[in-house]
Amino acid sequence: MLSVIFGILLGLSVFILLQIYLNSQKTVQAQAVADDIILDANEAAEEITQSAKNKYDNYVEELQEKFEEDIQPHLAHIEDLKAIIDQQQVHLNSQYQKKMSYVDQVQSSLQSLESSHGNRMSAHNQKQAEKSQWLQKYREKIQQSHNINVEETIELLKKQSIDQFRNETLKQIQIQEELYHQDIEKQAKYVLGRILNRFERPYCPERGIPNINFPNERVMNNVLGPEQKYLKLLEQEIGVDLTAYPEKLFLNVSGFDPVRRELTRRTCDNLMREKRIDEHKIKKTLEKSKRDMFQKIRMDGNRICKELGLKNVHPEIRNMMGSLRYRYSFSQNQHFHCAEVGWLCGLLSSELGLNIHKGRRAGMLHDIGKSMDHSIDGGHAVIGAEFISKHEEEKDIVHAVRAHHFDEQPSTDLAYLVIAADAISGARPGARRSTVESYTQKMEDLIRIGNSFKEVMSTYIVSAGREVRLVVDSRKVDDSHALNLSKKVADKIEEECTYPGQIRVTVIRQTQAIEYAK
Repeated sequence: MLSVIFGILLGLSVFILLQIYLNSQKTVQAQAVADDIILDANEAAEEITQSAKNKYDNYVEELQEKFEEDIQPHLAHIEDLKAIIDQQQVHLNSQYQKKMSYVDQVQSSLQSLESSHGNRMSAHNQKQAEKSQWLQKYREKIQQSHNINVEETIELLKKQSIDQFRNETLKQIQIQEELYHQDIEKQAKYVLGRILNRFERPYCPERGIPNINFPNERVMNNVLGPEQKYLKLLEQEIGVDLTAYPEKLFLNVSGFDPVRRELTRRTCDNLMREKRIDEHKIKKTLEKSKRDMFQKIRMDGNRICKELGLKNVHPEIRNMMGSLRYRYSFSQNQHFHCAEVGWLCGLLSSELGLNIHKGRRAGMLHDIGKSMDHSIDGGHAVIGAEFISKHEEEKDIVHAVRAHHFDEQPSTDLAYLVIAADAISGARPGARRSTVESYTQKMEDLIRIGNSFKEVMSTYIVSAGREVRLVVDSRKVDDSHALNLSKKVADKIEEECTYPGQIRVTVIRQTQAIEYAK
């Protein structure tokens, strides 16, 4: 048994040793093969390197030869340029020498002139001193012979000459201003005539109706209810003051908001068609009238923007323009007035070469503040400018709206065009109806402004307020002062009064020369 085990172990040992020997022989053979491969690779690399070096040297030689062939014409041209430069250098040196010799001559001439000027100045100073002495002697002689003060006489003559020159200058200025104004007025009339002939939009004579008329007493009693109990409900729901006149069959509507007044009229018109009326019916009719009216306001706002061809107008601005349909100024409908001003301002812009769409936009928006001035403090120009500024209108449009009543000093052509278009629309025949109170107030304001100047003796209003005549004391007011006084009065009228067109200010001073023959 032990011999068998020993034989197995011996066989395994011999097998293992034999495997180790064989592996070592394979390793030696593999190393020899690897050395041969490396040697062959090194030889191939040397051959490739040598071949690449030879090709590089050949390529460099070819480039060198080509470079020499290409540069030869340029070298010849460079030599020609060098020759030309040398010639120019020689010419410039000769010119420089000539200029320097001329400068030397000029300097010598200047030195001689300076010496001559010094001699002349000394002679001039000597003559001035002699002249001063002669004048002093002459003054003393005149003063002794005529017993007058020469200095006072000279000052008096200076003052008289200055006054005379000032008066003549003022007269020339006045003449030039009159000619200038005549020329400007002629050009303005020409432009206005062109735009009015191009303006085809008819004026709409729509007027506000403050009263609601009923066809008969039965309908009136049906709408107002027994003992007029529905009247208070309408006042409470709408926010207006209503006064019924049963004997005259009409209902007077009072309120600051024109939209609420129009809503009252629409609601009453709808209630007149109902046979049976109660509180629920009134509220239902009021809601329907309100929806219809808001839809009408949106349609009117969209219509005016479409009519003027304006795009990208904010919806809130469109709604405010639609609500102006129910706002009146001197009985002129402001919705149509804004459309007119938009058209006119656009035409004026086209005549002067400005942006037509900006002119239309500024003209349309100029009175948008009137749609909200009943609920916000301030003038409608400032309110409207703030409103459109919040809704991303351009700065020049905002400025034109704010400045169209001089709440801000106009500083752009567009602002002045809006002012002109607004005046044209308001002054068109039949556009506005001035009340007796407003006319009387205007006359009183003009008289008050004229009499506020101490130089004025009396003030007269001519041509229904188109001209103001001021009678002054001729002993206190001369020609130059009269011109300045007329300007001051005109400026004060512009600051304190609002009016269409223009007002002429005339200063009248009377000078009488009276002598009696005996």
